[in-house]
Amino acid sequence: MRRALILAALVIIAGMVVLWASGGMAQVTVWAMEAQRGFHAQMAQGLRALRTGHPGALTAFWWLCFAYGFVHAVGPGHGKFLIAAYGAGVEVPLGRLVGVGLAASLAQGLSAIVLVYAGVLVFDASREALQLTGDVWLERASLIAIALIGIWLMSRALRRVIAMDLAPPVPAGAGGHGTCSECGHRHGPDLHEVSALRGLRDTLALIGAIAVRPCTGALFVLILTWRMGLVWQGIIGVLSMALGTASVTMSVAATAVMAREGAVGLFSRLDRVRLVMPAIEGVAGLAIVLLALNMLKMS
Repeated sequence: MRRALILAALVIIAGMVVLWASGGMAQVTVWAMEAQRGFHAQMAQGLRALRTGHPGALTAFWWLCFAYGFVHAVGPGHGKFLIAAYGAGVEVPLGRLVGVGLAASLAQGLSAIVLVYAGVLVFDASREALQLTGDVWLERASLIAIALIGIWLMSRALRRVIAMDLAPPVPAGAGGHGTCSECGHRHGPDLHEVSALRGLRDTLALIGAIAVRPCTGALFVLILTWRMGLVWQGIIGVLSMALGTASVTMSVAATAVMAREGAVGLFSRLDRVRLVMPAIEGVAGLAIVLLALNMLKMS
């Protein structure tokens, strides 16, 4: 079963490359943008129905929010690319990266809630000021954070290659838990602890870089529901939107991990297979940096 999933992931990645090379991604982007504009009108209409007490309007509005989150995630976005590049280049477990995708989407929704209600309740900000903060300043902060993650991955890949070349052979009786053979005490963390620390640090960095920039649709819903006096309905709607986004982000995360496992399996018979993962990690980091810089240039 797992082999079939890995093969499917490789086929999906190959299909995405072909779609991008043929210019099909531009058509997907146009479709997603038009669909989002349509959802904006439908959500506004749904809120008017909710305000007049129309039966079933609340459930329909929440489903619209979920669908908007899904369509929004299908379109262009640096969050999905960051998750995909990280999953392709770093030996992260499937469950952890899928969890990061879910957490990042929910955190992005929470950041929109904090921005809007801190803005209107604490700073008495206007709609235009909130949109400017979310769409310009926080987007730039998110892209800078993402670029730094890319640089971090590149430097870590380089350090791994250098460590492989310079690392001395490990004596057979050295022990595997960081314990000194002479005094019996520990002078540092073992490999499992280092891996766990890196996993937590990477997780927080990925979630933070994505969550800094709130979704435009979430800002639209929160500002509109606040003005209409539908506060908790709008907050749950934004969380539903985040779950819709997460459904795509988690799929991207799973595909990236499966594709990476498939690529490693293809290179497993090479003598220098130990250099494959650092190389992939370095390329992934470079791709992240280039994307972030390009989006910063356009913002």
